[in-house]
Amino acid sequence: MQPGPLQDACAPATRPVSQWERALLAEWFAGTARTGLDAVAAAYVSERSRDDPRLRNTIIIAGRHKAEITYLVHGPLGESDWILTSGETREQLGRFPTLREALGVIRAHRPAFQPSSITSQPEEPLASTTSQR
Repeated sequence: MQPGPLQDACAPATRPVSQWERALLAEWFAGTARTGLDAVAAAYVSERSRDDPRLRNTIIIAGRHKAEITYLVHGPLGESDWILTSGETREQLGRFPTLREALGVIRAHRPAFQPSSITSQPEEPLASTTSQR
């Protein structure tokens, strides 16, 4: 298959990221930390005209700083697997059957809303704590 006008001939042909996969990426990103050693500053699909054409249809994961590409995730055209690559060395780190598995290797997903953070209910019903008339 010939590369598109915006895709470099040396870049691997990647399949487009579906709406469902974008929703999964957004859910995963919402569950990551923004500060600290495990921070994820940004997670997005490279598709803007000003983005590097070699990264078209590639998921970009930025570490502590948005300009720091830490990981790349893409699905090769004609295949169902996802390939995880180091953003620094471009070394392939693994091939995964699902996007969720590839993202899980980067950072374990933590739900944005954790039930354990909810305080327990008081033992007395609310009605008994209000003043009597």
